[in-house]
Amino acid sequence: MNTSTALLETETTVPSVRHRGAALAILTACVFVVGTAEWVMVGLLPQLSADWHRPLPTVGSLVTWYALVVTVAGPLVTVGMLRLARRRALLVLLGVFAAGNLAAALAGSFNALLAARMLTALTHSTAFAAAMVIAVAMVPAARRGRAIAVVTAGWNLATAVGAPMGTWIGDHYGWRTTFWAIAATAAFVLCGVAALVRPPAPHEIARPRDEVRGLLRPRVGVVLLIIVVAQAGLFTAYTYIAPLLREVGGFTPSAVTTLLALFGLGAVAGNVLGGRLADRAPWAGLCSLLVALAGVLAAFSFTSRIQWTSAVTVLALGVVAAALIPLLQERALAAAPTAPTLVTAISASAFNLGVAGGSQLGGCALTTGLTLTDLPWTGALLAAGAVLIAATTARNHLTRQQ
Repeated sequence: MNTSTALLETETTVPSVRHRGAALAILTACVFVVGTAEWVMVGLLPQLSADWHRPLPTVGSLVTWYALVVTVAGPLVTVGMLRLARRRALLVLLGVFAAGNLAAALAGSFNALLAARMLTALTHSTAFAAAMVIAVAMVPAARRGRAIAVVTAGWNLATAVGAPMGTWIGDHYGWRTTFWAIAATAAFVLCGVAALVRPPAPHEIARPRDEVRGLLRPRVGVVLLIIVVAQAGLFTAYTYIAPLLREVGGFTPSAVTTLLALFGLGAVAGNVLGGRLADRAPWAGLCSLLVALAGVLAAFSFTSRIQWTSAVTVLALGVVAAALIPLLQERALAAAPTAPTLVTAISASAFNLGVAGGSQLGGCALTTGLTLTDLPWTGALLAAGAVLIAATTARNHLTRQQ
């Protein structure tokens, strides 16, 4: 038995069904608070722009730099913590995460806020990876996609509840209060991990070299490329969805909060769909959803001008964007089965590289004279590129099987 398999079978074993359910719930909560911290920034951009007297592309860098730190530092942090038990690593990461959000709440300048966000970003990939590896280890291989969906449900609940609530808090009590609330939630989750996620059984220590070796496969790089391109397409538009809905759709700030919650509700439904597709038809499901993403983004350039069609498109975008996550994550794990922790962290980095690229592309497009309604179709072109890559990979995969 290789080291990674031993890690999965011993470290994350939970002694009873009741304890397993409690552990899964707190792991979902962990992903929820981490996801909220990232997604909420999108809804706070207009307020931050007004408070700091900076243009939207400048404050949009808070999204870009967070994602870049996750992309670059996430795998390095994960490699450095591979020798720690996942529970212990998660406790350390949640402590740093809470501290970073406290620093954001107390930031006295835009640069201080940016630095606090970068500190928080250091914990992102490894916390997500630890939660994912624990959850996947609890179920048979045939239900791996659904286990992934359980954990990523926290991510989608962050879009449905966490980010809209954080936006609402920011609109009514100031953006600093939003970060205070996130820090408090992180402290609660930390206590939950300490109480409900049981210490691991003794196991052979994972060696970073073994997990790194498991990544040196061409198909891993292809899956990561699909993740980056698809997320870049999504976030070219989504980073600026709040000003798009306000300035083009004519929605009030409170209505935008409601629409972000609608996006999140769609995400919850999409998460269930993605989990089932990941178990039954991963490549076909992935290609179909990427086509849907390109179509919804292209339509948003036109539907954003009418309020009811805007609402329908936001809901559809939430479903498609969330359904992609379990499929992409499952394909990454399938591409590197001997390196589950590191490939999960690196796939999280790939997601955030796409976020950074998309948000930067959107900001550059606005700076060079394109309008907010141009951003969705620009993102649709990138999503179409992801379709081509995924379809070619799926065809090659089927050819090898025949």
